[in-house]
Amino acid sequence: MNLAHKPLQARPLLIVLMTMLAAALAACTGVEPPPGSTTSSTALPSSPFDPTTTAPPAPSGPRLAYRSADEIGVVDGTTVVASVAGTFPPSNDLITTEDYRFVFARTADNTLTTLDVSTGESNTLPVDVGSAVGTGGGSTVVWWEQPNRLMQLDLADPDAQPALAQIVDLPPVAGIRPGEPRLIVARGGTAVIARVEQPPSPFGGPDTLYAVRGSVPPASLGQVDANSPVTVARLSADGARLAYALYRATDGACGTAAVAITDADGSQQTYDVAGTDAESGSRVPKLWWPSEGLPELSLMTWRCDRPETYPPLVWQLADTGMTQVQPPASAIQIADVAPGQRALVLPEDGQYTDPVGALVLEESDRRFAVASQVDAIAVIPLAP
Repeated sequence: MNLAHKPLQARPLLIVLMTMLAAALAACTGVEPPPGSTTSSTALPSSPFDPTTTAPPAPSGPRLAYRSADEIGVVDGTTVVASVAGTFPPSNDLITTEDYRFVFARTADNTLTTLDVSTGESNTLPVDVGSAVGTGGGSTVVWWEQPNRLMQLDLADPDAQPALAQIVDLPPVAGIRPGEPRLIVARGGTAVIARVEQPPSPFGGPDTLYAVRGSVPPASLGQVDANSPVTVARLSADGARLAYALYRATDGACGTAAVAITDADGSQQTYDVAGTDAESGSRVPKLWWPSEGLPELSLMTWRCDRPETYPPLVWQLADTGMTQVQPPASAIQIADVAPGQRALVLPEDGQYTDPVGALVLEESDRRFAVASQVDAIAVIPLAP
């Protein structure tokens, strides 16, 4: 009789020992969870009719959108909460709609991949968006279609089809057939179109820029002071000010950078980058416009007489010139996500050559890795 009861008495002790062993193993891993993370249960549903999915958690603060070589995603805190795979080449394209409902990116074959920020749902649209995509207010994206069509698509409408936003007829050029117009950037109701209007230099420029806003004729912003095309540009949130990077090439391996800001009244200010000597080159790989203040940019430099490239430094434009951001940052791009937290795209090797790097979240003196091969980030503010 006593022998029959012994196994039943041993079971509670066995359960206690197994629980203690599991706790000891967990304590030995030494893995520190990212700030703000919580543990979750992996228990199965108690019945086959219990739900197996839950609604996405409410964001803990402003989020961060990013584009990498193989995905676009949304980060909450230090955790990627939604992503979609694809092949996304580095570009100057914006990556969020103006209402911040969607993250989007142009694929290697110029179609469009989208990610809904609130639901995490993704979609790949069989639409040829050409070589640049901008935003047209709300959830709308815009792109250029030759020879003179500015196209648009509302990502919030699941039944929407590409539609003509407007016909843009640039003025004729006397004595020469100009180059094909191309979209540089679009935001805040303004689209900026570039066109080469004289025999091009060996480096492809100079461009003449036009601002398209509403139904009025395109406004010329003049010919840029550079012998290569404009490829890096940003508009302020209201579309009233344009900042763009210049690259003045001297040969195939060297040249110097500058940044120009053009206002709606036609006034322009140029910030030249002074090289350390005649054998130093400089270029602006990334330029972005924070929610407050003037644009920021990353500046890369190299030696023209030998294969030596220095990590890029982040600068802030100011009325008195260019100053380094504080605290200083050696990064391809930075963004203040929340008080005490900023995102940085850091070069992944000592010899920086491409505008891509590792995305990290920085809090105080700690950094948390998020993604690799990232070339663009954007802060998604909390909905009011």
